[in-house]
Amino acid sequence: MAEKVFISYSHQDSSCAHGIARYLSRHGCDVWIDSDRLSLGGSWSKDIDEALLSSDVVVAILSANSLRRTEVLREISLAFKRMKEDGLDKFRLFFVVIGQIHSSWFKDKDSSAEISDYLSKYQYIELSAYGEVTIDSMKKLLRAIRSDGIEKGNENKITDDSSSFINHNSLPEKAFDNDANNIYYKTFPADLATSCVYPFAIDNQWLPEELYDPENPLYDDFERNGFLSDKIVSYLNDYRKRNFLLSLFHCKQVIIKRNSLIYTNYFKDLIRNDDKDKEAFISLLSNGSIIVFLYGINEFTPYISKIKADQDKDVIEAWNKICADVSLYCIKENWTAQDDMHSAQFLRFCSNLAINRDNNMMLAANMHLDDSKIDEFLVTLKTISMQAFCQTHMNGTQAKGKVDPYSRTMFYRNYIVKNYDLNGQDPVHNCLYDPNKPFHHQLKRLIDIYYNSIFTNCFQCKALFPDDVKPENFFLNSMYLNHGEKEVSIEELQFAFSEFFENCEILDEIEGMGDQLYLNNWDLPKIVELRKKEEWFEYVELLEMINRRSNHWKVDFNEIELLMQRFLNCFDEKKEAELDPNDIAYTFRVCIGSKVMDIVKNTKVGKIREYDGIFIKNMQAPLKIQFSIGDLSRPNRNRMIAMPVILFDGMIDTADAPSFFNNLKEFIAKEYDFVKISE
Repeated sequence: MAEKVFISYSHQDSSCAHGIARYLSRHGCDVWIDSDRLSLGGSWSKDIDEALLSSDVVVAILSANSLRRTEVLREISLAFKRMKEDGLDKFRLFFVVIGQIHSSWFKDKDSSAEISDYLSKYQYIELSAYGEVTIDSMKKLLRAIRSDGIEKGNENKITDDSSSFINHNSLPEKAFDNDANNIYYKTFPADLATSCVYPFAIDNQWLPEELYDPENPLYDDFERNGFLSDKIVSYLNDYRKRNFLLSLFHCKQVIIKRNSLIYTNYFKDLIRNDDKDKEAFISLLSNGSIIVFLYGINEFTPYISKIKADQDKDVIEAWNKICADVSLYCIKENWTAQDDMHSAQFLRFCSNLAINRDNNMMLAANMHLDDSKIDEFLVTLKTISMQAFCQTHMNGTQAKGKVDPYSRTMFYRNYIVKNYDLNGQDPVHNCLYDPNKPFHHQLKRLIDIYYNSIFTNCFQCKALFPDDVKPENFFLNSMYLNHGEKEVSIEELQFAFSEFFENCEILDEIEGMGDQLYLNNWDLPKIVELRKKEEWFEYVELLEMINRRSNHWKVDFNEIELLMQRFLNCFDEKKEAELDPNDIAYTFRVCIGSKVMDIVKNTKVGKIREYDGIFIKNMQAPLKIQFSIGDLSRPNRNRMIAMPVILFDGMIDTADAPSFFNNLKEFIAKEYDFVKISE
């Protein structure tokens, strides 16, 4: 007689649950799973209870998602009760755990105590952190279901709270720092949360997009003084703080270079000032929210043993005290070899920069170079490629001494900054432009985007662009960062947008939030408190799920509604505020090649804005679709909230990219009365 198996799970783990159900069904089990058995209009709670009470076995899928669901906890409690009353010969409960089980999952201590105690005594099936159902794990589960009892003892353990933000797929490696007289943790890409980001804006050489605009009042100041200007320092302090808080708001982890912590004024103030901000900062370092990136060949521990001339002694001493008091989580490109991998990748990029003419013409178009300048720009790219190759290859074969590898510093000296020190100041570190070097602005923007993208690819984490990056430059993300291989047709996109616009209540939710939607009055301690809330965990986990599914174009646009609700639940109170509907909106940003289109909706109007760009010829065009809260089409986005959710990242299925782009634009404009706007 077929075993009656009831599957208890959270709908966020539905792909795992259905995989288990399919395997057990194929092997003769009578499987009850709610999505298949619940009828429309029926009493679902009563149906679930009857199915559970009539089953022979309950398979409960445990994850950070399911242990926060009241209904799942109720079903498991009912199963425990049956097991005690009926005995193991008539009824059994088995657990399948997604990832390495962690004490932070057990938010409700009372209802979870029985589960925690059971897991410590009896064996359970452990899947990967992504819930992948394997044949081996399912064979073990089927053997357990068809055996006479439950095996005692368990080699797996519930980990403690010290690494609550480290991915449960594995635990980081402990290492001892002799200088700090304390341990630190070596983390690897597998240890990182799926929402871990590398924020480009926090790189100590990154320039906000506004500083490339000659109309900006700070433009001339930066041209003359670079990062030495007091006005620039003040401006960048606010800029980096905002991007840091937004990163922490929307992601479980943030990777920050140790150099950025030591050299940028916002982080220097956090490190040396003994106040609530520093206390909050240390808590983020200690629980794995911030991963310290040890950069270059000389950084193998977070502690700084030798103070350089351009470093502030008091900052270094305060940082070293943190290293001695707190066990930090650190990541490096290569823990075993002395050389880091980025140097070779950077050399490869520079050596091949002139090869792809289509890409370079697209670069020139998006840099708004006129025809007389394009040939000069292409020659410059050829010169860069030749110098990069000769520096490391041709010179290296003849020179007896060591030849320095081609680096970003060398690139800066050759093409961007002055070749001499000004009053003892390093022109590279302070970015002192040389006006006699052509295309210095354009090349700096290009090289900084690519250089940072090397690290995101190495760590397999998300590249987080600041929200002020102009859309016509957004294509650089698609050009130089890894993208998916999924193809999508115009019909699929039209269907997806139809589903969203016809079932959208997001604007009411956003409008009800008022100014709390923006982080105007937020600070680091408030962000830390927010990250302790269960609603925040739910919000980030849902965001992670949508991002994972987006690579396969399986995102249900109704899930965006749920994402918005999770976002709103992060706030305790909703303050009344006078609202400008032009400020409260959401945006779909569609990028094909270097062409960009913003599809914007607010409470009063829908609008479409198209930006300059060209399509790559003679190849499939990369396609990226991003969802954000706020109006990305507005020139001034200083109140914009950066919540990018990548809905699609892949290729289009046609070589006729212009037609694809225009068909989508016309469909949105015609079907939903969206207004086309221009500059």
